[in-house]
Amino acid sequence: MTLTRSLKWTAGVFLALLVLIVLLVDWNGLREPIARRISSGTGRSVAVNGDLSVHLSWRPRIVANNVVFGNAAWSPDPAMAEIKRLEFTIDLFKLLSGRLEFPEVALSEPHVLLEVNQDGVPNWVFDAQDKNKSVDVPTIGLLTIDHGSVIYRDRNHHTEMALDIRTLEDGKDDPQLRLEVAGKGRFKGLPTTLHARGGGLLSLRSADNPYPIRANATLGTTRASIEGSLLDPLHLKGEELNFKLEGSDLALLFPIIGVPFPPTPAYKFAGFLNHDGDVWTFRRFKGTVGQSDLGGNFTVDRGQRPQMISADLVSKQLLMRDLGGFIGAERGTQPSRTPPLSDKVLPAEPFSLEKLNAANADVHFRGEKILTENMLLNKMNAHLTVNDGVLKLAPLDFGIAGGNLVSRIEMDGRHLPIAIHVDTTAKGLHLDQLFPTFRLADANTGTLGGRARLAGHGNSVAQMLASANGETALIMDGGSVGELVLRLSNLDMANSLLVMLGGDRQVPIRCMVGNFKAIDGVFSVQDLVLDTPKH
Repeated sequence: MTLTRSLKWTAGVFLALLVLIVLLVDWNGLREPIARRISSGTGRSVAVNGDLSVHLSWRPRIVANNVVFGNAAWSPDPAMAEIKRLEFTIDLFKLLSGRLEFPEVALSEPHVLLEVNQDGVPNWVFDAQDKNKSVDVPTIGLLTIDHGSVIYRDRNHHTEMALDIRTLEDGKDDPQLRLEVAGKGRFKGLPTTLHARGGGLLSLRSADNPYPIRANATLGTTRASIEGSLLDPLHLKGEELNFKLEGSDLALLFPIIGVPFPPTPAYKFAGFLNHDGDVWTFRRFKGTVGQSDLGGNFTVDRGQRPQMISADLVSKQLLMRDLGGFIGAERGTQPSRTPPLSDKVLPAEPFSLEKLNAANADVHFRGEKILTENMLLNKMNAHLTVNDGVLKLAPLDFGIAGGNLVSRIEMDGRHLPIAIHVDTTAKGLHLDQLFPTFRLADANTGTLGGRARLAGHGNSVAQMLASANGETALIMDGGSVGELVLRLSNLDMANSLLVMLGGDRQVPIRCMVGNFKAIDGVFSVQDLVLDTPKH
């Protein structure tokens, strides 16, 4: 027998014995050793309760039925994951070179429970895992899920969501959107629904290819949707992600995302959402709040403590009452805890100290056209900052009656009640525009200016003004005043009676200067000088 024939005969016998071993071996005997190996690496119980079979090739196919992965010891539910059928292949060539790679993984009816305990510890953090050592995740080529489900539970935040997950085979709407997730439940106490489609789960690991995604969600009265591509899915960057947000009241977003918005009327926005590290940016958005338009850029940096909000906002046409929530005049769709009394003119709704301390802020706002019912405002510029509970509006600049009303306001929320300081300056207010319904003298070109410095305390506008202390001064140049008022101010009763009988008329004013003092919300005249041609 030649050497070649000998080698062929030996190889044939070896293959025959190998086939015989494969046919006779009971692979179920490996279930416990495999389970023990996984259990020792995770600190969780693992069991393969069904048959285990192996189909040998250069890429062996392993099938395990009824796989159960144990839950954390603190959970009342014994299983974290149950898989009816787990099927995967192993690349032997890569395994010989020291790399573990699964070309195909298929999960049939996987049911996963993700939960967080009262101490904030999630059940996907394993006891035996070395936190100082990076975990090498094996490479997976193709992952498919058939009729999977996930339950996410966090009782600390009143959250429990049930999600159904499956891999779409045909991709009728979009071949790229292979994964579908649909769910409902409660998120932070709000009734919530979710529907999303995205690329394959495994494409999330690649920063080379954009990850397609389309999703919409409803949380209470808030609705949000995203559509586009994540340019770097590993870091959830979404520079090509269209984002839409609408709801009945911006204040309702505070328990959802932790960003402190004031109460508002119904709103609707659309723009681009980007996420880089701890920084979220809603850029180039446009929309409406009530009957006002609003657009610009809005950024939240959650890496700072407290979180930092930066915004540059513009409104081309602003209805003033849509800003009522900033001063406690409106509560959006939320009922007031203390219903306003019918005889109360000033807003009595208390400011939220929780929101004032929830974030630092640097916000610029420009209103190009202001619509009001009683005041003639034509523009608005504001710069709002919040630093460790201290809110400043510097400046708050209104264009009014041909002039400007500029205020600097500071509210210190570190104390209870809130301390407030106001410094307001009025310049060049034209009287004929300021009081258009008054009967003024013809060709009246009078102007009004002044300054007010006030300090008070309280948790609402009404309380603050009721406790105001300070001084104000007014200067009027030109204008006119009724003769009757002029006579009464001099206690000229006889001539006042003649004016009442003969009819009032306007008397020109050369100049008027007045000083007023406020003590506990009560304003009194300190000095009043009026210069007119009438003696």
